[in-house]
Amino acid sequence: IFNVISAIFVESTMAAAQALQSSNKQKRLQDQKLWNTRITHLVRSIIEVSEHHKFEGKLSDSVQDIVEIDIPGSILDQAVQLPEVKEALDDLDIDPGDHRYLSDLFDPDNGGSVGVIDFIDGIRRLRGDPRRSDIVGVDLMI
Repeated sequence: IFNVISAIFVESTMAAAQALQSSNKQKRLQDQKLWNTRITHLVRSIIEVSEHHKFEGKLSDSVQDIVEIDIPGSILDQAVQLPEVKEALDDLDIDPGDHRYLSDLFDPDNGGSVGVIDFIDGIRRLRGDPRRSDIVGVDLMI
C-alpha cells in the first residue's frame, strides 16, 4: 500500500511541476517587454552584421528606413551564429534546432533575402510550441 501512495504522490507532484512550467512559459510568451527588447536586439544585431546598413541611436528614430531593408540570407545566417543573437532567440522560445534554418524559413520564394517585417513576423510565429492551429493555417495557405 505504501508503494501505491508513493506513486500517487510522485504522479501528482510531476503534474503540478508540468502545470507550473507551462504557466511560466505562457507568461513568457505574453511578456510584451521581453518581446520588444529581444526583437529590437535581433534587428540591431542583423543590421550591424550587414555592411550596407548603418543606424546610429535608437532604432525607433529610423523605423521608416528599417522596414524597407531586405536582409540577405547570408547576413541572417551570419547573425544567427552570434552568441547574443542565439541568446535572444532562446529568450523568445525559438527552438535552437530552427536557428540555422531561419533564412530558409522566412524566404519561401527563395529570392535570397528577407524583409525586416517578414523577419519579425516569422519570429513571432515561431515562438513557443507548435499547435494544431499552426498546421491548419499552413494547410489553408497551400
